[in-house]
Amino acid sequence: MEDQAVGPDLTLATDHVGERAVVTVAGELDAYSAPSLEEEASRLLGENVSDLVFDLSGTRFLDSSGLRAILTAQRRLADRGGKLSLRAPSESVRRLLDITGLTDHFVVES
Repeated sequence: MEDQAVGPDLTLATDHVGERAVVTVAGELDAYSAPSLEEEASRLLGENVSDLVFDLSGTRFLDSSGLRAILTAQRRLADRGGKLSLRAPSESVRRLLDITGLTDHFVVES
């Protein structure tokens, strides 16, 4: 597993095996840190990942920039026939997904 400290408030840890990758997003995913998640997703797509999971259990805060990064990754994967799943979103993340009406837009793993 590769750990990448994005800043004082976010760490990304990637576990990549074959066409599947799990990115654990711990901390705050906001306008400052969202580009790092987009870059990690792009890197993984470049390595032919077609099954991407964002583990959001440790994500304390998610704003519209973070949500855009997740939606962008999902669109790019779907364009290639891949899929994106969200694993165990924290209460604050789940609340934002509910408010924005995106809860049913994503595959959510427990």
